[in-house]
Amino acid sequence: MFLTAHVFRVIGIGVLGRKELPGSPPHVPLGFIATVTVFATLWSRSFRRGPLEWQLGRATKVGECVR
Repeated sequence: MFLTAHVFRVIGIGVLGRKELPGSPPHVPLGFIATVTVFATLWSRSFRRGPLEWQLGRATKVGECVR
């Protein structure tokens, strides 16, 4: 779920209008960490891969068939 977590962070920073989390008040990065941890825990109970990792796997599988 590394890719999914990273993309979530980048989108969250854009939505908040901040350039980087380290310059934010402590509750902002802690909120990101808590949200991603809860999401990843709940997601991994039902699925093996994160949603973006799954999409990337499907996209590369198509490339394997072309060879």
